[in-house]
Amino acid sequence: MQRPDDADLVAAELGNEVSAPRREPARAVLRRAAHAYRSGIIAAVPATVLTSGIAIFAGWPSPLEATAEQVMEWTPVGVAEFLLFHLGNAARPAALVGALAITMFVTGSAGVSRVLFGCGFMRQLIGTGLSSALLAGVFLSAIPSSNRAAGLCFVAALIICLAVASTPRRDVPGRRAFLQENLLMFGGIGALLTMFTVQPLLRALTLKRFFPFHAPAGLAVAGLTPLITPSGRFYQMDKVLQYPAIGPPSWILTIEGIVDKRVTLDYGALLTRHAVDRYVTVECVDNPVGGPLIGTALWTGVPVEDLLRLSGARGDTVVFQSADDYEESAPRAVLEQQGALIAYVMNGEALPRSHGYPARLILPGIYGFKSVKWITHLRVVNGSQAGNWHAHGWTEGAPVHTTTRIDVARREGSDILVAGIAFGGARGIRAVEVRANGGPWRRANLGMSLSFDTWVQWAVRLRGSGLARIEARAIDGDGVPQTPRRHAAYPDGSTGWASAEV
Repeated sequence: MQRPDDADLVAAELGNEVSAPRREPARAVLRRAAHAYRSGIIAAVPATVLTSGIAIFAGWPSPLEATAEQVMEWTPVGVAEFLLFHLGNAARPAALVGALAITMFVTGSAGVSRVLFGCGFMRQLIGTGLSSALLAGVFLSAIPSSNRAAGLCFVAALIICLAVASTPRRDVPGRRAFLQENLLMFGGIGALLTMFTVQPLLRALTLKRFFPFHAPAGLAVAGLTPLITPSGRFYQMDKVLQYPAIGPPSWILTIEGIVDKRVTLDYGALLTRHAVDRYVTVECVDNPVGGPLIGTALWTGVPVEDLLRLSGARGDTVVFQSADDYEESAPRAVLEQQGALIAYVMNGEALPRSHGYPARLILPGIYGFKSVKWITHLRVVNGSQAGNWHAHGWTEGAPVHTTTRIDVARREGSDILVAGIAFGGARGIRAVEVRANGGPWRRANLGMSLSFDTWVQWAVRLRGSGLARIEARAIDGDGVPQTPRRHAAYPDGSTGWASAEV
């Protein structure tokens, strides 16, 4: 009988190894895949907590927030704006939880790919390589190249935690393991939300007060929006979740382009320039009629025109670029006419990071997406240049529409007390008129006008009983009444009268 040679034996062994997985029952394959997916989900949580903590202490943007921002980029504009408006202050933690869910899904999928080829050293090696490639491909493409260190750290942590979580544990009973895994997941989510909540509070403790500021008193009506919006309650609508970690001594403001000389100013040099204080109302273009995305503050900064003269600017358009690569532009004539500022103080204190620290543009009378935060460059050019949001179909000029909001509508005895705010951009407000159930218009009493660039408070008492539908409209400083036509925010801001029922 012929004795098989070594080559035959090796071939037979390889054949057995290849064919073995094919004979594995489908139920066993699914059980192994489900276990691997769960291991991946579990691995995502400690990896994300670890790298987010490192990012906070290292001053890096968080990889989790970079992932959430990428998801926002992929989300249709209408859907993203609906969520941002209706979630309000909960939008940021909701986005973080959503990004974590995506991270868990991807890492779970990587866990499945890790066991896709079955057992055996070579097969596990191939599976590990495939899962690592999947994690690197997804997250390194989602995280900007400017944040490459955080991205590499994140991917490495995911790979290591996935390897650890995939190691079988035979000494832990099933129920105890289940409880430990769920505690790890939900504890990790709580730790992440706590981290991102405490971070801005710690930064707020280091805010520099430039001068004492006492907000002027407005109309004494309970429930009426205050005349000045506290910095902590000023609306926020950003395309980023992680605010750029910039500031002195490394931050530089550069003025370049069609100029006689390129000018660079560090934070100290900017503060030595002649500064002005201006009360300005800023409104988001996505603010619906009667919406909350509007606020008024005292801004302190250097006039843009002074900086342009310093550089000998000769172009007719200025492009403003921020540290997060956001760009918007405005004609130089508009900047000069509106008295645009490079602001570094808000209500007497250094800008909060969420509002553009160390410096931002304030462009009165123009919707807020033009007032670029975290500004780093002013580039002088000739001719118009579309900004980021214009590419999505939003207006380019962006002058604000006259708007009114009803903050208070309640019965007091036989009267109906109605009060609110009105804003006409740089045109100011001449009057506010209110009516009930389609009746005659009545002029409201106007509160203090801080400037043409701010809202005004108003209040009026109406007579009437029973159910009343209240409508309010403003008349701007040019004498033009607010249009009654209801129009959604896209693409150039909402219009229509404010209304309420009592």
